[in-house]
Amino acid sequence: MVVIRGVVVSKQLVYDPTGTRYIKIDIIEEKELPGPVAAFSAQDEQAAQLMREVMPLVTQIVRSLPFGGGKISVPRVTLWLTDEEVEIFGDVDVGETITISVEGGVISIKPES
Repeated sequence: MVVIRGVVVSKQLVYDPTGTRYIKIDIIEEKELPGPVAAFSAQDEQAAQLMREVMPLVTQIVRSLPFGGGKISVPRVTLWLTDEEVEIFGDVDVGETITISVEGGVISIKPES
């Protein structure tokens, strides 16, 4: 089984061409940015030691940049629910956590309690 912790990032009211009202819920997964990769391979022990000393500083600088604080957002699920389906699913708001489980061809989506 695979379990994904998602976050609701948008909730919109939309209508289809027949006038049916839907609530569109976009769920993303936040992932840590991988650390910076060395642009060269260490040929000797001295270069390797220098990389071990410099990499924590470079990683810290990258994480402090204003483009996400070391995290990226990956779109995972968009739900289109009618008012009745929202009542059954449970009303969720932007910022709330959603659990997405995938097992044996079955996808389960539910708000975290």
